[in-house]
Amino acid sequence: MSQAAPTGAEADHDTIAMLDDSAADFCARALDVARVRTLRGATPPFDGAAWREMCELGWAAILAPEAAGGLDLGARAVGTVCRRLGSVAAPEPVLECAVGAVALLSALPEPPAVLGEIVAGERLLVAALAEPGEFVGTPPTPPRASAAADGFVLDGRLRQVPLAAAADGWLVVAELDGAPALFLVTAADPGVTCTTRALADGSNAGDLAFAATRLGAARLLGRGDAVSAAVARARGHATLGCAAYLVGLAEQAFAITLDYLKTRQQFGRPIGSFQALQHRAVDLYIQMIMAGSVLDEALAEFDAAGDATARAVAASRAKYRANEAALLITRQAVQLHGGIGYTDECNVGLYLNRALVLSARHGTATFHLRRLAELLEAADDSLDTRPETLPPAPPNGEWDKLSDVDFRRVVRHFFETEYPAAMRYPSARPRWAEIKPWYLKLSARGWVAPAWPAEHGGMGLSPAKLLVFIEEQERWGVGRAPDMGIQMVGPLLIRHGTEEQRARYLPPILAGENVWCQGYSEPNAGSDLASLRTEAVADGDEFVINGQKTWTTLAQDATHMFCLARTSKEGKQQEGISFFLIDFKQPGVTIRPIRNIAGHEEFCEVFLDDVRVPADCLVGGINKGWTIAKALLGFERIFIGSPKQSQYCLKRLEVMAEAGGLDGDPAFAERLARLKLDVLDLETTYQRFADIVRRGEALGPDVSLLKIWGTETFARLSELMVEAAGAEGAVTGKFAVGDAEVDVMSQFYNARPATIYGGSNEIQRNIIAKNVLALPG
Repeated sequence: MSQAAPTGAEADHDTIAMLDDSAADFCARALDVARVRTLRGATPPFDGAAWREMCELGWAAILAPEAAGGLDLGARAVGTVCRRLGSVAAPEPVLECAVGAVALLSALPEPPAVLGEIVAGERLLVAALAEPGEFVGTPPTPPRASAAADGFVLDGRLRQVPLAAAADGWLVVAELDGAPALFLVTAADPGVTCTTRALADGSNAGDLAFAATRLGAARLLGRGDAVSAAVARARGHATLGCAAYLVGLAEQAFAITLDYLKTRQQFGRPIGSFQALQHRAVDLYIQMIMAGSVLDEALAEFDAAGDATARAVAASRAKYRANEAALLITRQAVQLHGGIGYTDECNVGLYLNRALVLSARHGTATFHLRRLAELLEAADDSLDTRPETLPPAPPNGEWDKLSDVDFRRVVRHFFETEYPAAMRYPSARPRWAEIKPWYLKLSARGWVAPAWPAEHGGMGLSPAKLLVFIEEQERWGVGRAPDMGIQMVGPLLIRHGTEEQRARYLPPILAGENVWCQGYSEPNAGSDLASLRTEAVADGDEFVINGQKTWTTLAQDATHMFCLARTSKEGKQQEGISFFLIDFKQPGVTIRPIRNIAGHEEFCEVFLDDVRVPADCLVGGINKGWTIAKALLGFERIFIGSPKQSQYCLKRLEVMAEAGGLDGDPAFAERLARLKLDVLDLETTYQRFADIVRRGEALGPDVSLLKIWGTETFARLSELMVEAAGAEGAVTGKFAVGDAEVDVMSQFYNARPATIYGGSNEIQRNIIAKNVLALPG
């Protein structure tokens, strides 16, 4: 690279940013996607001049150690470049050589001299990294090597070596004396045959055959456990690089399609104005964002991981989601373009063909699904749930000073020893009288508001620690208290309230003295909240409020309600709404519970007749309620879209699967594994938005994707629970499953309104289509 790489944590960020700028500039200047058509079937099937310039830019040096002329920057740097290359469907051998081969040689205890030649752009070597499990049918066996005079003899075959015919040589792992050994083999070596196979994107792969191929002693680059470890690390890098490329590819294919939806006219209007296509585009957008979020997390975790299992999990998670997103987006890109999308002149076909090739390389989605099922089960079993000694609590509640593992142990121990056993996995949402003692216990410990800043009485947890806290709650079946004060009112007042309001309302929330409910929805004003008719009229230093709220959760247990009311009928509907805090202890408040389809009185109607509210209970100023409400809806959507419900349901489903022997059913096991990854990827995407809240920034309309994915994942889990229960799938209440108890119907019923409240998922898709994707109305 033309500039020296800075050092240190901040410098690493600077290096990545500099690398990204360089890659973006080069791709825009020299790698127009249309050139891919001229390279299809060529020899080699890439631009040699472009590849040499990539080497000059330092891309072949990213993973190499400094001793070999490399930069030693790690997975994040590789991912940055590969993501940019995916955006232009570049066929140059970055993945095959600069990632796979360089990673393999760099991971050896003593990297060979040929590594420096690759870094300098003088040699093009390809590593044969395909695993037997990637192939359908009888898996190939590795070649065998035997010692001979002055060297070795190699026999055997390798399948699907990418760009084999274009390479100067191949890095081949063979069995030597019962242990793995790494050899450098070239096409000029005796007994070598390379049979080229054309691939969908116009590139090729080679099947290599070695028949008594004699190799000099210097061709042995390493052997034994060191080779096994190097291959595992190189496969991880290659898998992540491939995932990053697919994410960049998916992002660009989506951008092309989105532009087409905005400009293509049918029936006298842009096709992107049709709601059916808008919602389809939103679902593609969700997959794209999730794939990017998982990739970013996986790259960071791979670089930070101290063991091979953690690196394997990170790489497989990224590749699974990237495969799913890239194939879905490119297939739908063809569909949304109509007939032109099926022609070669439309670029989306180039992206589809490239996605087909790379989604098959380094593991299909099914391959990684099965691998993750094994790896994650082993990781779950490895956590010591009751360590002999717990780590000491950090001074001044600085929880981020604990590792995630130690923090999990502390939280798990507390829940297991302090939460009432009789209240685990409640069938219905606990009422305040039932859950109050637990709430007060959390309050006394300072744990009742884990996401609040410490200066306001919360735990001040980072998003990662908050997820651990949530996971342990759901694992132990901790019931959810009426928590609108914690989840909604507190964060709202911390950001938008006055000092007096914070001093007045926050301490009673933490102490359990004030219990809050939400007064948003009204008859005929649910998802269309701006049409609300509850009215607040100024009367001296008070407001008089009249109207009706509905679907108000557990209002019968609340002492207070935060409420939207109309204070002006001038201008747009949204401009005349104000935000009030109402104390229920006064005349004019009537609450009527509503029985739901499960037979529980979880929701209520609230009638407000001449209810008087002091002027200092107005939040954010007169007619500013819509701005406040949108911020609060952001909190609500991130809360509704949190992994809590899905984690809870997943744990119950895993118990059922184990007790009923369903984990041995391949079809069921695959469905469960997919849902488990959906929950994990929900957690990752949730962290992205939780980071925004943590930084004190406003949530944008894209937070709606979290609500969509979270609630629909919960619904799918609950439906699989019903199916897993078989003949007992419609039994109400708890029933025994092995040594545990489950309540299938409560999960199924709870999932039904989740996609409705907080703004139905159809409305959330409309919000994203209009305010994020800017599709025409």
